[in-house]
Order: sequence, then C-alpha cells, then structure tokens
Amino acid sequence: MNKPLIWVLTVVIAVLGPLLGILARRLVDRIAAKTSARNLTLHRMGFGLARDLAMPVCSLTGLLIALSLPNGLPFSPRAVHQILEAAFMLAVTYALARLAAEVVTTVVRRITGMSGSVSLFSTVTRIVVFVLGVLITLDSVGVQITPLLGALGIGALAIALALEGTLANLFAGVHILASKTVQPGDFVKLDSGEAGWISDVNWRTTTIQDIPGNYIIVPNRKFADCILTNFHRPEQDMAIMVEVSTGYDSNLEHVEAVTMEVARQVMKEHDAGFKGADPRVRFHTFGESGIEFRVVLRTRHYEDQYLLISEFMKALHKRYRAEGITFPYPVRTLAFARDEDPRSWLPASLHTP
Repeated sequence: MNKPLIWVLTVVIAVLGPLLGILARRLVDRIAAKTSARNLTLHRMGFGLARDLAMPVCSLTGLLIALSLPNGLPFSPRAVHQILEAAFMLAVTYALARLAAEVVTTVVRRITGMSGSVSLFSTVTRIVVFVLGVLITLDSVGVQITPLLGALGIGALAIALALEGTLANLFAGVHILASKTVQPGDFVKLDSGEAGWISDVNWRTTTIQDIPGNYIIVPNRKFADCILTNFHRPEQDMAIMVEVSTGYDSNLEHVEAVTMEVARQVMKEHDAGFKGADPRVRFHTFGESGIEFRVVLRTRHYEDQYLLISEFMKALHKRYRAEGITFPYPVRTLAFARDEDPRSWLPASLHTP
C-alpha cells in the first residue's frame, strides 16, 4: 500500500474517532433521558461518567488506530503511544474528578442534611483528584515525580505564606460547614446587622441573600469569627413580640381576652402564623399615656413575621374600635408656678396684646 493512500486512511480514521464520540455521547444522553431508574443518583453519576469519557476515548482510540498503520508515522511510535496514554489518563482524571466531586457533595448532603449549593466540597475534591491524576500520569510516562514532589513541597510552603489570607478563608469555610452551626438555606443575622439566607459557602467567601434579594459576600474568616443568630436552629418557627398599649380606664381582663381572640384568629387564618402555638399577653409597664403590654405571636419563618404583624395590627385596631377599647394618645401635663405667666413659654411672635 503506497504512502499517500495510508496517509488518507490515517486522516479518515482520525476524523471518524471524534464523530463516533459525538454519536456515543448523544446515545448516552438519550438512554439517560429514557431510563427510569430506582436509584436516580447512581444512574445520573454513571451516565455522567460515560458522557464525559465518550468523546476522549473514541477520539484517542481513533488516533491510536490511525497512527498504528504501517508507514503512517514519520516519527517514533513509542513517543506517540506515550502522548496518547498521557492524554487518555488526563481525560479519565478529569471525568473522575467531576464524579468524585458529585459523590462527595451528595454524601455530605445526605449525612448533614444540607440544602442548597455547597461548592467548597466539590472544589476541594476536584483539585485533590486532579493533582493525583496528573502525578500518576507523569509517573506512567517515565517522569520521576520524587524530585517533583520535593519541589512541590517547597513551592507549597512559599505559596502558603503568600496566600495566608486565602488559606485562612479556605479552612474557615471547612470549619463553618463541619461545625454544622449554619448550613446553606439557614436564615442568619450577623452582629454587624446583615441578615439573610445562606446561599453558598465556597473556598473563599460565604454568600448571604437578604430579603430584598441582594447578595451579601462575607469572607469565610470574618464569618467564622462574627457573632450571629441562626433563626433556623433549633427550629425554624420563632416567637415575635408586638408592643401595644391601652388607656388607664380600660378593663384589662377584657382587653386581654379580646387581644387573645384576635391573635388566635390571625395566626389561624394566615399561613404566616404558626397554627399549633398559643399567643400570650403580658402587661409590663404603667406608661405616661396608658398601660403598656406585649403580645407574643409565633410565626413559621423569620421572613413571615412582617406579614403576621401587619395583619395582627389591622385586625386588632378594627376589633378595639368595635369593642370601645381606646388606644391612648400621648398626654403630658405642664404645671406652672402661681406667679408665672403661661404665655411666657410661647414664642414672642405668638403673644397677644
């Protein structure tokens, strides 16, 4: 067989490899879409691994067959085989890194009960698996990795000193997730005043989404050192207090009964209220204008308190007016000396002759 024909055949086989890879990838996607498996997680991971390996395996196999033809290579076949072997191992390493990251994230979520995105675990896992795969690849092609490991150790020490803040954030993020004090999806409030849901904890920052929908980015080191309140631990429902006052002439027992009835009705009729809890009324202060008391309601989530308080105040105002219960207006009595003219307290422009 003459050389031009061999070269043409080599090119054809090299091109067929990626085409077969594309067909194999589409076939895996179609089978994954049609297969109804009992364990969806394992099947998703298996199909994902097959999809990642379809293109590189078919392409590298086509190249290996094409370059193995007689008189088809103008250079050493051994060098070609080493290059293809290294490329294949890197492709497998990439696919295994993605699979390992997904496995670790899934296992951690099931053990800890986390919800939401936790990119820190997947990032660390991918880096570890990929570094190990590169070292194994270099060793398989004849590169001595022992001196390389020594150089990497010295380089890692220098990088650790240069990236002290970054590494501190990394280990702080691991501590945040391992301690289970907060988890993605929890509603927290920092001592600096920021409040919102934990959206993600990555290798450097913790992302908090506040009630208006904006993202608050906090470095992991500062987040781990701050004093925070977790409104989802130990339970998501929470007590809220509404300050109310009534006149001194009011019948306090009647006020308490009416207020309790309104509070129960509002908590029952609105989804924001915690229906299994009973409200409480506690009188606490003889104020300047009336008797002040506190109504304790219970809401399902932190963000529901605003709607519950609003609905309670509207219902309580309407019911007090119907029952004749007064809301006291601010009243202040001024006492003057007998020989003092009260008009002296007024501005000069308001004095009358």
